[in-house]
Amino acid sequence: MREMKELPYSRQQKILEQLDQLDQNECMKIDQLAKQLNVSSMTIYRDILQLEKTGEVERVYGGVKASRKDDTAMKLPPYGDSTIEERFYRELDAKRVIAARAAEYVKDGDVIAIDPSTTTLHMCACLLDRHITVVTTSISVVLQFASSETVDLIMCGGLVRKSALSMVGHPISNTLQQINISKCFLSSHAFTFGQGLTDMTMEEADAKRRLISRSQELFILLDHTKINRCAPFGVCDVREAGTIITDSGVLACPDKMAILEKCREAGTEVIIEPLKPGL
Repeated sequence: MREMKELPYSRQQKILEQLDQLDQNECMKIDQLAKQLNVSSMTIYRDILQLEKTGEVERVYGGVKASRKDDTAMKLPPYGDSTIEERFYRELDAKRVIAARAAEYVKDGDVIAIDPSTTTLHMCACLLDRHITVVTTSISVVLQFASSETVDLIMCGGLVRKSALSMVGHPISNTLQQINISKCFLSSHAFTFGQGLTDMTMEEADAKRRLISRSQELFILLDHTKINRCAPFGVCDVREAGTIITDSGVLACPDKMAILEKCREAGTEVIIEPLKPGL
């Protein structure tokens, strides 16, 4: 399996790890970090600017050092307001096994939809060599497939939601109205049997519904932490999902297993993938 292209958040965490190994007033040069992380000096410079905004580092001439302030660093925003980079590494092992299993359902010739969730984003590395068409509202998904010679891309237009790097709004329908999607893969913030799949923002919930409306088959990808939670805005009912894929973390939670059993009784296929730490 090919590796995901590294997101800035991951690279910035590596920069912080390097700085944490230094003495209090030591610094690292930008060129040194660029060589270690195999990126350009300009890329490292942009990372440093971002880390400086959070109060975690201080710029020095030609380099950077860790900020040694008291516990006053900017706290991460609540889950619902987090950026895609902040969400990407939460429940990482679970997201990887779920995405890999979901990718097995994709066949050459398929026209598939992939939403802007971080779980579905992990599917991209598994699909780079497939002869498929990908329809998406996610800028991140487009970037992952940009170098593929076999994957055709259709990007839905709309208003850019910067925190999620996604497109939202009515123009999405203008793109979708002439496309017949065979399989739709999406996730969201929360899922219950009674409320179905729900999201934290009205715009994202609406964009997901538009993808579903043009799709023949729906796959819902959920790491176990999202089950038995409810967010404010509805995406779809349980009965709309042909398949739910989750991870084996759910096995330790009787309440979550009870929800999945109700889904099975309602006619939805439920797949529980074993966790493989460090995959």
